[in-house]
Amino acid sequence: MDIVLSLIVILILAKVLGEVAERLGYPSMIGEIFAGIILGPTILGLVQFDDTISLFADLGIIALLFISGAEINLRAFSRTKKVSSATAVGGIALPFVLGVLVAILFSMTPEQTLFMGIVLSATSIGIAVRTLIDMKRLNTPVGYTIVGAAIIDDIVGIMLLAVLSSAAIDPQADLLTTMVPMIIGLVLLGVLIVFGRDLVARFYQITRQAKTHEMPYAVAILMGLALAAITHMLGLHYAIGAFVAGLVIGPQLQKNVHLMESLTDFAFGFMATFFFASLGLLFAISLDNVLSALVLAVVLVALIGKVAGGYVGSLKFMSSRREALLVGVGLCPRGEMALIITNVAFLNGIIGEGIFTAVTVMVIVTILFTPTALKRGFGGMKEKEVHSET
Repeated sequence: MDIVLSLIVILILAKVLGEVAERLGYPSMIGEIFAGIILGPTILGLVQFDDTISLFADLGIIALLFISGAEINLRAFSRTKKVSSATAVGGIALPFVLGVLVAILFSMTPEQTLFMGIVLSATSIGIAVRTLIDMKRLNTPVGYTIVGAAIIDDIVGIMLLAVLSSAAIDPQADLLTTMVPMIIGLVLLGVLIVFGRDLVARFYQITRQAKTHEMPYAVAILMGLALAAITHMLGLHYAIGAFVAGLVIGPQLQKNVHLMESLTDFAFGFMATFFFASLGLLFAISLDNVLSALVLAVVLVALIGKVAGGYVGSLKFMSSRREALLVGVGLCPRGEMALIITNVAFLNGIIGEGIFTAVTVMVIVTILFTPTALKRGFGGMKEKEVHSET
């Protein structure tokens, strides 16, 4: 199929199925992934994953991480940093350990073992926030804790992605060599957050004086692309630089609601669609590999690890065990970060189709599980409050 026609078909089907998913109460990314599955080798075989699709998918990753970084409010996070940090430790450590144990159980390589720990410790801040907003529970102790812990998960995840991408570039490298890019990434992140925001603020004031009204829009995109390119030259993945760029420029974008909405619409309405759809193009799903022992183990560990880790980490700070349990449930969804990590690992040959399928199924299951479980949990709290008042 002609490449332009392929892009049109992907975009149309992804948006239609994304709308269906939204109407059913789930993130549009679910529908977009299924669009790729339908168009790819699993069902119709109409679209092939080629260099052009790969380019659009990479741009989608950059757009996703740029917006994710820009939407993080570090000042708001700092007000709940104690409980969020404790919760994040539990929500990262336990799933990581369980992921490593699953990898050992299935005789995976050291690189695959690292991947399993990383991908299972991720949390989707976007899905968590959206679910809490829909239930009007964002501005509650449970809501603040979930979002704060998810922010830490994102930052830790992006740093662990640095380690994984280093392992992909040179699988024979020793531990020190593997750690160097992560250290560089941490230093870059710290320097830009501490010193870069004021410089960006001044520079952005200059761009607003330009005769062309779209200059701030163009500069924001250029910053995301430039830092993505720089981190890639350092041996890291594009996503790391895009995330850092979003963190640095985020405060300026948040002051301009129209600009922020325009960038978000472009990222999620166009570029990210190709990334999610590309996941369905990369492998062929069959009933056998979906119901395999590996898939079942990964899904089970993903749910248990986050619920138990979030519960233990937040229990000391919550007013009841039920609230602590809801925090753990709220940390369950894996989304864009887990899929990006999986995409990097798959395309660099770290994992094969079996692990790729297991993680993709796990992402879908956790996204479907979280809103339903949270609604029941918060509903039970409401009923308990009503009974206690009467």
